[in-house]
Amino acid sequence: MHAETQVVERPATEAKAAEVEEENPRKHGLALMLDEGTRKSHSMAENTQFVTGFFKGLGNRDSFAQLVTSLYFIYQAMEASFQTSADAGVRHLDFQELRRVAAIEEDLAYFYGPSWREQLRPSPAAERYCERIRAVAAENPQLLIAHQYTRYLGDLFGGQMMGGMAESSLGLEDGKGTSFYRFPQIPDTKAFITEWYWELNSLPLSPELKEAIVEEANLVFRLNIDILEELDGSPLAAAWQLVASFFRSKLGLA
Repeated sequence: MHAETQVVERPATEAKAAEVEEENPRKHGLALMLDEGTRKSHSMAENTQFVTGFFKGLGNRDSFAQLVTSLYFIYQAMEASFQTSADAGVRHLDFQELRRVAAIEEDLAYFYGPSWREQLRPSPAAERYCERIRAVAAENPQLLIAHQYTRYLGDLFGGQMMGGMAESSLGLEDGKGTSFYRFPQIPDTKAFITEWYWELNSLPLSPELKEAIVEEANLVFRLNIDILEELDGSPLAAAWQLVASFFRSKLGLA
C-alpha cells in the first residue's frame, strides 16, 4: 500500500463514541450552549423555590387550576407571537405538535365549566411573563427561541411526570384536567426532541445572538418560578397526598 493511501484506524470503541457524539445534536451548537448555560437554572437540587412551587401546584384542585390558568395566558401569548413572528428561525422551530393552547382550553373547561373564558384573568406573575413575551416578539423576535426551548422541551421532558402526579395527588378522573401534559401527536418523545435539537442547531445565528438566547432562557426559567411561587397550595399537603396515593395503589385501595 502506498504511504499516501494509508489510513490510521482508531480503536472501535473510540470510533463508536465519536459516531454517537456526532449523532447527538445536544453535544454541539446552540443545543449544547442552552443545555449547559441553563444547567443551574434547571437543577431542582439548586432551586428549592422550584421544588416548593412545583408541589404547591399539586396541593389542591384550586391551586392546580390556578397553574393551568396561568399557563393558558402564557401559551396564548407565546403561540400568537410564534404564529406572527417575522423571524424565520422562530417559525422553523414552531412545530404544530408542540402547540398547547387547545389542550389547555380542554383543561380549563373541565375545571371551570363552559363559561371559563368569562371567569379568568391572568395573575400578576402571568401578566409579567406575557409582557416579556410580547416585548421580545416586538423588539428582538429571535429571542423567542429561548421561550420555545425552555417551555416546550420542559413540557416534553417533565410533562408526563407532572400530569401523572397531578392525577394521583388530586384524584383526577381518567386524567381529566391534564390534557396539557399529553402530546398524542408525538409517540416517540426522545426522537422528537432529538429532531428539534437538530433543527435548532441548523439555524444561522451569530455567537452573540446565541449567548443572548441562553441569557433569555435563564430569564424564562425565573419567570416560571414566579408563576409557581404565587400559587396558593401547600407543598407539604401535596407531598403527603402523593405518598398516600402511592401506598393506596400498593395496597390495592386506589
